[in-house]
Amino acid sequence: MSWIRGAALAALALVATASHVTAQGASTWFLAEGANNATFAQEILVGNPSAQPVTVTVTLLPQADAIAPTLTRTFPLAATARLTVRLGADFQLNGSASARVSAVLASDGTTPADVVVERTMYFQGAAQPGSHNASGVTQAGLSSTWTLAEGSGGVFETFVLVANPNPTPTMVRATYLTGTGQSFVTTQEAPANARLTFYPRGEHAALATADFSTQIESLTGGNAVIAERAMYFDAFRSGHDALGVTSPSTTWLFAEGFTGGNATTAFETYLLLANTNATETVATVDYLLDSGAVVSRSYTLGPRQRFTVWVDQEGRDFDQRLRAAAFGVRVTATQPIVAERAMYWGTPSAADATSPTFPWTEGHATAGVPSGQARWAFAEGQQGTFGAAATRYDTFFLLANPNTVPVQVQATFVREDGTGIVRTICVAPNSRTNIWAQSYAELSGQRFATFLEAVGSADPACAATAGTPFVAERAVYSGAAFLAGHVNNGTPWTGTIATPPVAPAFAIASVSPSSGRMGGGQTITITGAGFQQGARVFFDNPAWTADRNANTRLADVDQATDVVVSPDGTTITAKTPARDFSNGYQTAGPTTVRVLNPDTTATTLANGYTFKLNVLAFGDDYVFGSVAGGRAATPWPARLQTSLQNYQKGLLNPATGVSTGTTVLQFGQYVSVTNGGVVGECASATGGLCTGTAGVARFPSLADATANADSANTFDTVVFVEGVNDIRAGVAPASVGFVYRDMVARARDRKIVIIMTKFENVSVGGLDSGQIKALGDALWAVTEDRSLNVEIYRQSLFDVQTSGNFPTQTGYDRMAQLIFEKLAREFPLQPCDARNDKPGQGCPRNP
Repeated sequence: MSWIRGAALAALALVATASHVTAQGASTWFLAEGANNATFAQEILVGNPSAQPVTVTVTLLPQADAIAPTLTRTFPLAATARLTVRLGADFQLNGSASARVSAVLASDGTTPADVVVERTMYFQGAAQPGSHNASGVTQAGLSSTWTLAEGSGGVFETFVLVANPNPTPTMVRATYLTGTGQSFVTTQEAPANARLTFYPRGEHAALATADFSTQIESLTGGNAVIAERAMYFDAFRSGHDALGVTSPSTTWLFAEGFTGGNATTAFETYLLLANTNATETVATVDYLLDSGAVVSRSYTLGPRQRFTVWVDQEGRDFDQRLRAAAFGVRVTATQPIVAERAMYWGTPSAADATSPTFPWTEGHATAGVPSGQARWAFAEGQQGTFGAAATRYDTFFLLANPNTVPVQVQATFVREDGTGIVRTICVAPNSRTNIWAQSYAELSGQRFATFLEAVGSADPACAATAGTPFVAERAVYSGAAFLAGHVNNGTPWTGTIATPPVAPAFAIASVSPSSGRMGGGQTITITGAGFQQGARVFFDNPAWTADRNANTRLADVDQATDVVVSPDGTTITAKTPARDFSNGYQTAGPTTVRVLNPDTTATTLANGYTFKLNVLAFGDDYVFGSVAGGRAATPWPARLQTSLQNYQKGLLNPATGVSTGTTVLQFGQYVSVTNGGVVGECASATGGLCTGTAGVARFPSLADATANADSANTFDTVVFVEGVNDIRAGVAPASVGFVYRDMVARARDRKIVIIMTKFENVSVGGLDSGQIKALGDALWAVTEDRSLNVEIYRQSLFDVQTSGNFPTQTGYDRMAQLIFEKLAREFPLQPCDARNDKPGQGCPRNP
């Protein structure tokens, strides 16, 4: 289709034979169609392209049976911004209503301000599987006559909607022109400041199965009206709408047409021609193919008759070049007529893959334009996803240049937050191109209005002259497989187009904190812009070689959890991925933080977050490093840190568990071991041979003080080496075990991996072997206490050389080596490493 390709058009003349509704005096607008109830959800869209804030007043013109508790509301609209008014939330409307929309400068509250207005309706209800859209009509665009080329019974439900914005009732006549030349007439009175609905098939039995055009006339002198037509099919799950035209023309132009598709979605196109004249008219349709060729065919339209051209069938019966073709359309007639184009799409037919089966998934329609314009305005535009809804929106602008010279189109997008972007695109002579909002990161997850203008260009590749006319349409699709969609041919614009403040690009500015423990589970805040609801956060590091081992318990161990995106898309809070033995910890160090939006756009921040291994060595003299006569030159926590920094981990083949012969530095400089030892401390007691603070009281404050000061330093693991001083002070081993249970629970609650140690085959602290064994048995009993609901790793400290009451330097080095080997096993680089000593956990190579 036109949004995924650009190619040549044959010369399409810009013949201005009828006036197009413009935005001249664009401070007051009217919308004929409108409804909000269990079936429909309506939005009114207002775009302000000026550099001044405005105040927008929306007044409903309800149908007689509507429940409309609020008729008028005012809304602020910032400079270069877009406003969305929801008739459900903002007006509590239940029923049908037309609307008047007016704008004044916010600075004085009285001076009219130019804005552009559209409305979009979704159906059914919150599921919104269908939608349609139409532009508003300015005060100058009101008319006593309107023509709508499309209308049909059969599988369609057709409604003609008329707004009477006058303070007095208006008699309105609808004349239906069928394809057989028969005419049917209905006359109704529209109440003052109200909406009126015509239901053709309910008014005339013959229209229940007929195709027809509609003429709307105000029979009350001086009372101009507005007319739209809405058509629904498939039990109101799908449908389209079009604003009527006030003047027939001998020329109509369309930027879009398609009869092809792909394996899942096929399109078909219809042209609807209304001859409102009392005499026969010949209409010639030029199909302007992307190849540059033109397929032309003339059709005879009977007097006051509706005529349908099924373009897909023309490709079968008239010219094969129209099969699976993309094209623009030019219609010229010997007398003024009215032309519309309708497109439908759905599952390809088994008999003909280029045609969709009925019921179609959705459709959209629009009247043509009688001439190109140098400037176009569009109030509606959405790209990406919004709020908690998973529905994705895609907006396309379809541009046709029917001139023999290039057109440089400047597109100004203004977002709801008052910022925007300005981009240019060159449309080659006699060609078409498109703008897909997804191409611009600043529009991701945004609602916006758009203003297109032909500007001058001195670039030899696009030597364009300002003011060159072109044709523009906008299509918005939503949901999977184009579940819903609508189209609009825009409003010719004559007002100001100011340059908006530059919108922030989709980017990550910072991550706080910027580092944290390897075990993850810590909350971070990502600041930036362009984050969509439903965004995902990843941590990428090329050095991670086997994190997606088939045996890992997590679907993606690089992905953040608990991701919450702020409503304005500027911040994300999330938790770093929680890793454990069975999932593998990977290497420590900096990673690239990546945010992936639901629309598949992504942005990264190199070295945005650093994973660190933080170890707490907790205990008494035997952690502090006491030796006979002072302190060891290198206490075991310092030696342990050096060993971990230099640790080279051998990689295994993730499928076989066989060594690959390659090693990586698993922790490097990104490991720290905190020496939390205190001379003379007992775990459970104070006073006497013990210090004034017991370990059981000190432990949580140490862990929490570190976490509160800098959550990046929250500990991954704690190594407990304490209890000998308790026994020396006469504390029973069972009492030591009791307070250890408290410390274990505190560590568990902080998601800290627990390593419990005991001395064996050593005389330390002046204790005999029986006392050492009794203490060890009490500590090991804690590791087996299931009520603690936590796994505790055990490491015996055996053959530790001592002198007097304390280990020697050699003894501390031995302790460091034993604890290093334990940490290397319990913090594996890869999941389910067969060399590790922990059985089970669903790891077939480590049974």
